[in-house]
Amino acid sequence: MLASRARPRTPRRRTLSNQQEDMITSTKILRALGAGAVAITLANIVSNILFFQLGHGILFENDLQSPKVVAVLFEMDPLPLMFTNGLAYLGIAAVIGALHGLVFCWIEPALPRDRLRRGASFAVILWVLMAVYFEFHTPFNMFGEPAALVAVELVFWAMVTLVEGLALSYLYGESRHELASAVG
Repeated sequence: MLASRARPRTPRRRTLSNQQEDMITSTKILRALGAGAVAITLANIVSNILFFQLGHGILFENDLQSPKVVAVLFEMDPLPLMFTNGLAYLGIAAVIGALHGLVFCWIEPALPRDRLRRGASFAVILWVLMAVYFEFHTPFNMFGEPAALVAVELVFWAMVTLVEGLALSYLYGESRHELASAVG
């Protein structure tokens, strides 16, 4: 007869009940929706300051700039919604922000736990998946914007997505890992 090996006893981890998990998840989803809407609104304010105030001379009064970019933004009818109906634009952006919040909630367990690093990580994801492609496809590809100005815009986008990511992370609150360990 073989001697059985005694397993060292490990402390039992308390787990959440399904009801507790559902409550945490529901709360986090609702918080993510609201946080995303607020975060993208803040990011839009920063975007308008960077692109249309601080960067206006560099981006739009520059001899290198493509005439198509200037025409589409400031001359051709219909002008962009953000200039003609700011409230509608912000309302639609808030819905998009709520969707960003849902994505954040979904991937949040894979992000760093502390709010600063978690928000910065989400900002990088937004920047890579949204800003880089947008800048390549629309200003560079469709409107002939010079690569140097696209680079400036990508720096601006990095700041905008950082504002959104940090605001979303801080408004979202504790990670689900922290909540699970506090309840368990």
